[in-house]
Amino acid sequence: MKKSGINKKILFLLTIVICLFSGLFSTSQYVYAQEFTSLDCIDGYCLSSYDVNIIVNENNTFEITEKIGVFFDIPKHGIFRKIPLKNTVTRLDGTTSYNRVKISEISVSESYKIDREKGYKIINIGNANRTLTGEKDYTIKYTYDIGKDTGKNYDELYFNIIGNDWDTNISNVTFTITMPKEFDEKKIGFSRGSRGSTKSSNILYEVNGKVITGRYNGRLRAEEGITVRLELPEGYFVGVNKGIDLVMILALCLPIIFVLISFFMWIKYGRDDQVVETVEFYPPTGLNSAEVGFLYKGKADENDVISLLVYLANKGYIKIMEFEQKGIFSKKKSFKLLKTKDYDGDNEYEKIFLEDLFRSKDEVTAKDLTNSFYLTLEEITKKINSKENKEKVFAGNSLKNGYWVILMSVIVYLLITVKALIEFDEISIALFKSLIPIFGISLFYPMIRYKKSLFLRTLGTILGIVTSGFLWMLMIKPAIEFDSLYLVALLLGFVSILLMTFFYKIMSQRTQYGNEMLGKIKGFKSFLEAAEKSRLEALVMEKPSYFFDILPYTYVLGVSDKWIDKFETIAVQAPNWYDANNAFNMVGFHIFMHSTMNSVTDAMSSTPPSSTSTGGGFSGGGSGGGGGGSW
Repeated sequence: MKKSGINKKILFLLTIVICLFSGLFSTSQYVYAQEFTSLDCIDGYCLSSYDVNIIVNENNTFEITEKIGVFFDIPKHGIFRKIPLKNTVTRLDGTTSYNRVKISEISVSESYKIDREKGYKIINIGNANRTLTGEKDYTIKYTYDIGKDTGKNYDELYFNIIGNDWDTNISNVTFTITMPKEFDEKKIGFSRGSRGSTKSSNILYEVNGKVITGRYNGRLRAEEGITVRLELPEGYFVGVNKGIDLVMILALCLPIIFVLISFFMWIKYGRDDQVVETVEFYPPTGLNSAEVGFLYKGKADENDVISLLVYLANKGYIKIMEFEQKGIFSKKKSFKLLKTKDYDGDNEYEKIFLEDLFRSKDEVTAKDLTNSFYLTLEEITKKINSKENKEKVFAGNSLKNGYWVILMSVIVYLLITVKALIEFDEISIALFKSLIPIFGISLFYPMIRYKKSLFLRTLGTILGIVTSGFLWMLMIKPAIEFDSLYLVALLLGFVSILLMTFFYKIMSQRTQYGNEMLGKIKGFKSFLEAAEKSRLEALVMEKPSYFFDILPYTYVLGVSDKWIDKFETIAVQAPNWYDANNAFNMVGFHIFMHSTMNSVTDAMSSTPPSSTSTGGGFSGGGSGGGGGGSW
C-alpha cells in the first residue's frame, strides 16, 4: 500500500515535468513563429533566411552559393540580386585599393535574366507573368574572380558576406567559408552594420581546420551587411588572374606598332628633298607677306595676316598715325588707321583685309577693331590654309598620312585612358571622362591662340598642358594604384603620342614647287639676318623704298627687330604712310612700329569674353556583397 502511494507521487511529478517541457517546447515554437511572422517587411517583402557558402580557391577566385529565403507580404514577381563588378577596398589602417572583378558560371534555381548597370551585374529572378506571396526559396551560384591581391606585403580575404545594398530586413544569416590552405585564425575579424561600421557583436563563428562557419544572432536592417577580413601571408594566393586581357594587350602593343608605322610612313612619304638655299635680296615675286609666311611655315597664322597692314600701307592704301590717348591720370600711345584709297588689286586676301578694316568709315582706332576684326583674321587665315593651297606646297599622300598619324594618336590616347577608367566606370562614362582633359587646354586657348607675345603663348601652352595632365592623372590615379601594369601602359602610350606628334610635324613632304619656294625664302631670310651695311646701302641707292618694301616680310619671318636695327645708321626717307609726333629717325620708327604692331595685334585678334564658367575592416569595406531588391 505504501509502495503504491510512492508510485502515484512519481507519476504525478513526471506528468508535471512532461507538461512543463511540452509548454516550453510550445512556447519555443510560438516564439520562433512569432519572430518570423512579425518581420517588419519593407516594400512588401523581407529575407527570412540567408545562407552564404564561399569556397575560396588558391587563385583568389570564390565559388559562391547563396540560399535566400524570401517572405513576400504582397504579390511580387521575384527578387533581383546586384553583385558589384568593381570594389573600393577600405581598411582600418586608412589604406585603400581597388579591384575590378569577373563574374562567371552563374546559375539560379528559378528562371532569370542578367543585366549590367552602373558597375553591377544584375540577376533578375522570377517570372513577369506570375506573382508570388508567402515563402519562397532561391539558390544563386556564381564564381567571383577578384584578380590580383592588392594588399601591400600580405594577401587577404576581405569580403562582404552580406552586402549593404539590400533594401529590406534580413533574418537568420549563416555562412560557411572554406579556405584553400591553413591560416592563422587569430587574424580573422568580422564587422556588421551599416557601411563603415566596425561593430562585431552577435557574430558567432568557429574554425575547424580550413573551414570557418558562423551565424549572426540578430536581424540585419536595410543597408546593413556583414564583412569578414582575414590577413594572410604574402604569396598565399598563387596563379591569380593578372588582368592582362585583350584590351590591356592592345594598350601595351599598339603604341609601339603605331610609332613604327608612323616612322615608316615618314621614311616613305614624309622626307623632303634637300632644300637648296639661294641668295635672295627680295621675297618671291608676286607674293605678299602673308603668303610668304604660309610658304615658309606650311601654315599661315593670324600674325601673318596682320602683317598685311604694313604691306598694304606700303602699297599706298593705308596711313598709320600715332597719337596720345589721355586718361584720368596718365597718357598712353595708341594708333589710328586712315584709308587713303580703295583697293584696286586682284589679291583676294588683301581685298578682304582692306574692306573689312574700313567697313563703314575711312578712319578706325583700336576701339573699332577690338572684339570684331578677329573674324576677318580667321576668314583670311582659313582661306590661305585651304586644301587647294596646301596641295600646291605639300604632296597629297603626305598630307593624308599626317591625318592617319593623328588618328593613331587619338586611338592610343583613348585606349590607355578608357582602359584605365572602365575599371571603375561604365564604358559610356569612361568615354565621357576621357574628354575632360581637353578642358585644360581650352582654358588657356585664348592665350595660346591670340597673344602675340611668344612668352605669353608659351606660358599658355605650358599651363594648358599642365592643367590637362593634372586632370588626366587625377582620373587614372585609381587604376595605377590598382595595378602597376597600368602605369607601364600609360607611360608607353604617353611616349608614343609624343613620338607620333613629332612624326606628324615632319610628315608633310613638300612638292617641287614647295621645296623651291622654301629654298628661296630661307635664302632671303638668311640675307636679312646677315646682310652687311654696304650691301644694304647699295640696295637703298638702287631703290629708296627697299627698307619699307621688305619690312612686312620680316614680321612673318621673325626678323623685324634685326632688320630695323641694321638701318639705324643708314639714311632712309620716311614713308608716306607713317605719321608720328616726332621727326623721323630709325630709332623712333623702331619704337613706333614695335608699339603700334603690338597694339594692332592685340586689338585685331581680341575676342569677346567667353561665357564658360569654372566651377582592419569595415562593414561593406571589402569586395563582393552588393545587395538586391524585389520586383
